[in-house]
Amino acid sequence: MIADGHLPEAITELNEAVRLAPDLATAWNARAFAHLRQREYGEAIADASEAISLNPKYANARVVRDAALKASRNSGNADRDQHSTAQLVH
Repeated sequence: MIADGHLPEAITELNEAVRLAPDLATAWNARAFAHLRQREYGEAIADASEAISLNPKYANARVVRDAALKASRNSGNADRDQHSTAQLVH
C-alpha cells in the first residue's frame, strides 16, 4: 500500500499491526515510513525511535528517523543519528 501511495490506508493497517504485535520493530518502522511520506515528521520520528528501541541494530529505522529529523529541520539530532548508523555499518 505504501508503494502505491495509499498512505492513510497503510497507516490504518499498520496501526492494527502495531496493536497486535507491539514488539515487532518492522511494523513500527513501516508505519514510520508511511508517516514520513505523508510529511508527518513527529509521528515518523516517534515510530522509528520505537523500532530502534525494540531493535537497536535496525539500520533502516535509523535511516527513516534520520530523514524525518532532517525534514523537520532538526539537523543536530539527525547528524547524531547518521553517526550512529555509520557505526552499525562498520
